Amino acid sequence: MIRILFDSRRKRWLFVWLLLGCLLFQQIAWLWSDFSWHGLAGMALASLIYAIAMQCFFAVTFDRNAAVRVQQTLTLPLALPVARDMVLAELQARYGRRVRVQGDSHFEVRTACSFKSWGEYLSVDLAEAGVVATRVYLCSRPWLRLTLIDWGKNRDNVKSMVRVLAQRGKSGL
Repeated sequence: MIRILFDSRRKRWLFVWLLLGCLLFQQIAWLWSDFSWHGLAGMALASLIYAIAMQCFFAVTFDRNAAVRVQQTLTLPLALPVARDMVLAELQARYGRRVRVQGDSHFEVRTACSFKSWGEYLSVDLAEAGVVATRVYLCSRPWLRLTLIDWGKNRDNVKSMVRVLAQRGKSGL
């Protein structure tokens, strides 16, 4: 159980930041009271317990393979103009006016802020993979460059687009 909590560098850094944040918060409150070694030891123990509890809570929601930037390639059995129209229609249906068309085969979207993140950039690149096939390259990265943990939001963006495009590509819509 404990090994799962600290099996990646990001989880260890999250634990360190939680511990330091808790210690800092308690120290601010502690400065207004009298100094005692018992108080210092109790504060350190409470911070450690809090950080371990929060690490256990976040380990449940933390994707073990959570990468800040998620990329995936998909090949659709459609010609490039048909695939371009389908991708543009899907992006506009999901994200509305936030879709930016850059060239014939590159689209970018800035998603809205949510509980999990400050927003992401989703980019879609299209390229011919044959006469009647199109290669779709999807990339999702956080809007805020300082993001260390994205809680799987970028992976969700890419997975949902791949699922819908593959489904629509098979049906030929």
